[in-house]
Amino acid sequence: MRPKQAPVALLAIALAATAVLAFAAVSRDRSQIPLVFEELPAPRLPPTWEVLGPFAMGARELGVDPLSAYGGFEAIPFSKTDQYPSELADEGYVQWTTINTNPDESVGPVNFENVRWEFNQDPFGWTSLHHATYFRGTFTVPRTGVYLVTFNNVVSFKIDDKAYVGNVYGYKHSSGTAMQLDQGEHKLYVCAVMDVRLFGGKIPPKVTFSATFEPVQFDTPARSILIMNDDTLVPEVMDGRLITPFFSLTIMNAFVPTTSPQTMNLNATVNTGTAEEVTDEFGKLSLGSQELSETGWVQILDVRAVSSDGAKLKAEIPVIFSLKLAPGQIYPLPIDVDFDREESNGAVLTSISFELDLYDLDAKERFVVTSTEFPIVERKWGEPYKITFLDYDNIVHYAMALPPNKECSVANQANCPVILALHGAGVEASNPFWTEAYKRQDYAWVLFPTGRTPWGFDWHGPSNLNVEAALHTLTHLHGVPEELKNGLGIHGDKLIYTGHSNGGQGAWWMSSHYPDRALAAIPASGYLKIQFYTPYYMRLGDAYADPAFRAIMESSIAENDIDLYAANMAGIPILARTGGNDDNVPPMNTRRIVRLVNEWNRDPISVRLSEVYAQGHWFHGIMNDDMLQRFLDQHLNPELNPGWPHPPLPDAFTISTLNPGSTGSKGGIRILQLLVPFRLATIRVHREGNHWILNTTNVRRFGFLKDERAVIDSWEIDGMRFDERPKVGPSYLKDGENEWKPVPDLLWISEERYWSTYGPAMQILNHPFLIVVPSNPTVISASTYYRNAQLIATSWYIYGRGGTQIIRDVDARDGIAAKYHLIVLGGPKDNIFTRRRETEGGAKMVKFLESGGFQIDTKKYEAAGTGMLFLAPSPTRTLMGMYITGVDELGFKRAVWSIPFRTGLMVPDYLVVGDEYGDPATGWTAGDGNPFGGAGTKGSGGVFAAGYWSNVWEYDPRCGYLK
Repeated sequence: MRPKQAPVALLAIALAATAVLAFAAVSRDRSQIPLVFEELPAPRLPPTWEVLGPFAMGARELGVDPLSAYGGFEAIPFSKTDQYPSELADEGYVQWTTINTNPDESVGPVNFENVRWEFNQDPFGWTSLHHATYFRGTFTVPRTGVYLVTFNNVVSFKIDDKAYVGNVYGYKHSSGTAMQLDQGEHKLYVCAVMDVRLFGGKIPPKVTFSATFEPVQFDTPARSILIMNDDTLVPEVMDGRLITPFFSLTIMNAFVPTTSPQTMNLNATVNTGTAEEVTDEFGKLSLGSQELSETGWVQILDVRAVSSDGAKLKAEIPVIFSLKLAPGQIYPLPIDVDFDREESNGAVLTSISFELDLYDLDAKERFVVTSTEFPIVERKWGEPYKITFLDYDNIVHYAMALPPNKECSVANQANCPVILALHGAGVEASNPFWTEAYKRQDYAWVLFPTGRTPWGFDWHGPSNLNVEAALHTLTHLHGVPEELKNGLGIHGDKLIYTGHSNGGQGAWWMSSHYPDRALAAIPASGYLKIQFYTPYYMRLGDAYADPAFRAIMESSIAENDIDLYAANMAGIPILARTGGNDDNVPPMNTRRIVRLVNEWNRDPISVRLSEVYAQGHWFHGIMNDDMLQRFLDQHLNPELNPGWPHPPLPDAFTISTLNPGSTGSKGGIRILQLLVPFRLATIRVHREGNHWILNTTNVRRFGFLKDERAVIDSWEIDGMRFDERPKVGPSYLKDGENEWKPVPDLLWISEERYWSTYGPAMQILNHPFLIVVPSNPTVISASTYYRNAQLIATSWYIYGRGGTQIIRDVDARDGIAAKYHLIVLGGPKDNIFTRRRETEGGAKMVKFLESGGFQIDTKKYEAAGTGMLFLAPSPTRTLMGMYITGVDELGFKRAVWSIPFRTGLMVPDYLVVGDEYGDPATGWTAGDGNPFGGAGTKGSGGVFAAGYWSNVWEYDPRCGYLK
């Protein structure tokens, strides 16, 4: 978590000067530019801005615009006398003002003289600081061309009539968007949203943003390919040897098509063959001929690594299919370098560069792009060192590792515990500030994962999967001297969950969601849940929403509520730490969780609370003082804990979950399905010796896992007795009111929803995914589909540093759908894959109407501007597709902007939105809204339908809401 009073300057990157460098390999570090470049004039931000605000805005709120009832920000004329309602301002109104772009080319902050922020905060807290301010102005493009445009600290921005995703967190890896800008004047619109998690709780809140416009040159040997040097990931060397072989080189295809994509033969059909049946002209397994629909595609053929002495090294791209970059697409290219032969001859890798063989799919020509030279850090044994690895989506990420001082394992028995050290928001895992905050332990590894980015996903979803990948990589003992490996083997299920701030919340989350892996936990300065940290109770959309509907929406993020899962932490040794004067994550967060776990333990002092007097959010020793070390020694000393067994189970405990997809086992029992999805399910366990008594609420299916602590000779559930040991592996299914029966196989996962397909919408990011675009659309233009596919790919890169591919509907074969989640753009009239799945019954929960609308149960949605996003099973039913469609282009864009790429965004399994929800282009201003609605766009109150499918992928009124 960033310090509450963090200066805005730390969050912003200044706009480049009037003359910026255009080159074929983009880098913020100009000393590393590897290719020919020249100075060119570049656009500058508008010298003067028309500003209207501030307006109240809820935390992580989508689809609401307080100006839509009056015509929308873009249409409202500037006036020095007109007033607009805002509950933040004295007398309830705000007026237009103007500000100038700052000399350093940043914008803001705006001084709102008629807003008493401190007075508002006294009764309403931090949520009263959340607000939106609208900016617009005119800027001049000196010459027609392609520009790489980045806006920092805004969610989105709009140039003329097109919207783009912003770099809201100010990530250094964010590359911006390649766009064609014609010479002359252009309109620029920005909605700057104040978020306490980003900007801190300083009064008055100071929101700033910045931008860069970098001209791109195509008359270089690299053509349209840019190498983003700031996002290169390089492993390290330990005692002369490369620790891990995986590198990452981020590249962008900056080509911008000036013509609409070509459509295919009207009679084109889906290729339903297996993926292995299709190869390209270079003999590589192919995802299809994506380039047939649009000019500017580039294929990545091969890669070569060059060592510091000029030697060519063996390298390969470790992906199954050939990689093709669509125009405007960015991709963190994974590279596997083999340096073994050179190391065996005594060579040490001190730096490396890369040569990429690419193929211009328009000109049918090969070309080569060369990177700059990247230095490689050498480590000494005993220091924290970097391990790189292929994450779950085959993109290279890294973690830092600190080895034990002493042996903690014996031959053939890997048993060393691991301390997971989860960083706070905005902290880079490799920063010595963080890695030096932990002491090297005698008998445990310390692992510092990234969570994919400094902000990540609050250690949920993709961030949690990143931790698992890092942990798996650590078990291979990369970097460990051969003579030490037998004594340092790792047990991946003997974990101590620790972290600070957002990482403290992550430690609570992992302890409450995967309790059977915990030896102990040390959460420091962690918050209870996002709604408790930056409260949601002033969200504008709630004023228009049925309370029953609000419950359905909140259920989509409630699986991350630590208080709701506190029961799962019973029996885990916990030392909870907080500063007594912490004004960033106030101590009440920690105190509340401690109280809840103590209640579940039925012991008022079972959880140790260390509230350090007069200390703030971060202080010296918070993660390594004597008290913390004594707690660690208590659980890591092999004399006190031979073999490091997991803590004993309580005589009585409860297992709780809202989503089996994000919850592990407790006492060897795991809930696999709920009777009503996304309602709380519990199993209460009472142990009478080796006889266990289970009572369930809202549980349809569960299973037993192997757990040495769970010695069960007989058991009963909901009054039904089993005079035998439970079967480990198969599941038990509720059949009738109180009847349970064992299911000996896993065939059910091919017919019903299970942990990998349980939703909500954000779970589409928890597996590698492809974006499927229509090859021959008739309702919405092909250019709209491709542009929004690129928007989705860019968003996944910005928020998760992820990579994906864009493929055509005719190439979405069963073999591909068996390996990937799919984000499918367009209804059955446009997208052949959607049409096929509708015919096969794979999307039976939604009926597509001849009018272009859609129907759920008995409700039809056919109005102009209506869009829908929904999950459905893949053809194999073991993975998922996310289908995004619209009655028209307006509705389709609304649905695209609803994809939850950030935590805290409420999107269930399905969502239907229309003219009372958000902007079809930017997600923050909606034009006129519905003139018959009376209040313009209403955010969540303007959603037409939302909810969760049943276990058999059908509409269920118990967990769905249809207007």
